[in-house]
Amino acid sequence: MINQKLKELLFCLVIVSWSASGAVAQEAVEPDRPDVTNGTHIVDIGLLQIELGGVYTHAAAGDHAAGTPVTARVGLAEWLEARVGTDGFLAQRYGSASAAGIGNLQVGAKLRLWAEPGGAPVLSILPTVNIPTASADKGLGSGAADYTLAVLTGTDIGRHAHADVNYGVGAIGAGGEQPHFVQHLISISTSAAASDNWNPYVEAFWFSRQEIEGTSVVAIDAGAIYELGERYALDGGVQLGVTRNASAFAAFGGVTIVVGEILGGHGVHARERQLARRRASTPRR
Repeated sequence: MINQKLKELLFCLVIVSWSASGAVAQEAVEPDRPDVTNGTHIVDIGLLQIELGGVYTHAAAGDHAAGTPVTARVGLAEWLEARVGTDGFLAQRYGSASAAGIGNLQVGAKLRLWAEPGGAPVLSILPTVNIPTASADKGLGSGAADYTLAVLTGTDIGRHAHADVNYGVGAIGAGGEQPHFVQHLISISTSAAASDNWNPYVEAFWFSRQEIEGTSVVAIDAGAIYELGERYALDGGVQLGVTRNASAFAAFGGVTIVVGEILGGHGVHARERQLARRRASTPRR
């Protein structure tokens, strides 16, 4: 019964995200959370963006986990941002057994490969190294590093909707004496400007496997981002597993904060104004 209601909620969010029209979203903070899919957007030069969250995962009866992921992103150039993240504090329970501790650390960078003049990047890449700081003895991690590369692209749909698509490939550590295994990821996330502040989204993603002897994992999730001006955003949503080995249910929420001065080149419209000023100041021949 609960699972059916959640599916109905996801369906309603899909309808909202595709039917929203007549609303214009303001230029504001653009988080990469809470969905799996990352956008092509790069944090503007000199800005530090902090993305904090909480997630609860229910895999099966007596099998659940919680985490507090945190990511810090800083703009280094128009084409480059650096990022560092952590799974935060993890707590897991499997039947009568439980474990808790610090999760893994992630270090990466987002690089713009192609962008329209004055606009958002059309194509970016995101290489990441997952450093095994989580305890393998407690079962919180594999104890081996992961190396991944994601290709990010996106496009506007009409005036008020947007879709992002990711393809990722990685060498995932299995732990112990086992070799790394290859993992592929395909994800798509669509969103719409339902109002000046609300941006509902729906996403589907596929992992080729998450364990060395595992099979493919498919899940869908939906939620919304609420923008509080140029510096703050709130988000939340739910996820449902489609395949048997995907977690049956997950709920998540978080906040994104831009730290530091909002520069004049912040946002797509601001960059367009900057290009217009440059054109106006160029001597005519």
